[in-house]
Amino acid sequence: MGDYILLEVAKRLEEELRPWDTVARFGGDEFIVLLPDLAHEDDVLQVVERLLARVSAPYWYRSNELRITASIGIATNDGTIQTPRQLIQQADLAMYKAKRRGRNTFQWYTDELNRKVTERVNLRHALQQAIEQEQFELHYQPQIHHSGRVAGVEALIRWYHPERGNIPPGQFIPLAEDTGQIIPISEWVMETACRDAVVLNAESATPITMAINVSPMQLQRPGFLDSVKQVLARSGLPPALLELELTEGVLMDSAEHTIQALQALRQLGVHIALDDFGTGFSSLSCLKRLPINKLKVDRSFVGDEAVDSRDAAIVEGVVTMADKLGLEVLIEGVETAEQFHFLRTLQCDHFQGYYFARPMALSALKAYLKTPLVVVASQESPTSL
Repeated sequence: MGDYILLEVAKRLEEELRPWDTVARFGGDEFIVLLPDLAHEDDVLQVVERLLARVSAPYWYRSNELRITASIGIATNDGTIQTPRQLIQQADLAMYKAKRRGRNTFQWYTDELNRKVTERVNLRHALQQAIEQEQFELHYQPQIHHSGRVAGVEALIRWYHPERGNIPPGQFIPLAEDTGQIIPISEWVMETACRDAVVLNAESATPITMAINVSPMQLQRPGFLDSVKQVLARSGLPPALLELELTEGVLMDSAEHTIQALQALRQLGVHIALDDFGTGFSSLSCLKRLPINKLKVDRSFVGDEAVDSRDAAIVEGVVTMADKLGLEVLIEGVETAEQFHFLRTLQCDHFQGYYFARPMALSALKAYLKTPLVVVASQESPTSL
């Protein structure tokens, strides 16, 4: 079937081109089209549109209808190209950009695209050095129980590059997930956070849960449960004081496998929280089956609760639903006294945000925990914490 598709695609491409154009199979499922002597550069778009339409038309193989689409990258020789290979590489970069844009489309090569690719390659090398040299640091943001005590902390990774300075997680975590580097990073985070959690609980009068973000790749990796057991054994942290945070996207692939993995973690005694609730997959049919303990309501619903009735209704609905399901609720992004007071009226369990504390290093967190926590009792007299 694969051979048939390749032959048929080649035939269709040839039929859409001029006699003096060139079409060649470059390898795998990639083809190259060379279009010399175009009157205008934009004339290539007419060809591209025809090729996309022709390739996406149905294929018939042994009475079965098959459908495929193409992603096309375009590069032009503006007089600066030194070798044919350079032109091919530029078209290849643009083609992969078309794939990332949803496929069945085309993209032009640009200097900006080349710059981004170069930056990505350099960042990947720097990230590998950071893993090998342990350039990362964990900061912790307190999670406040409605009674006013610190019930837990969330571990947040920080990367201060010796030359580039601070590199935000939003810049290197997606890259690490694409390259697989997220696995050694996550293992370091788990090991470090659990060890720090033991230190914090030894100095605290009340239990403090350590919340750690887990990527879908990490959860679905064989042996993840055993690795959690080993970390807990090495650190001495009780399983009940470890909370793994997962985003809703973890349910998109292998939902059954994910549920089984979570059930095994729950049997171990580890707590599970569903992070950024309300912004992703949000499958209520899966939610009722998930062995989780807590829902973390995304900060996007917290911006204007005191005045935005729709956001307020959503938060109140989540709290009510969670209560019926026996789940706790943590509200993220609490930044003002007004937000906090409004959310308290909804009977939320836990809160997290800059109103209480920003993420901080372990040494600063120890000092923070020794300071009496003041929860504002009225909106008229807000107190800084």
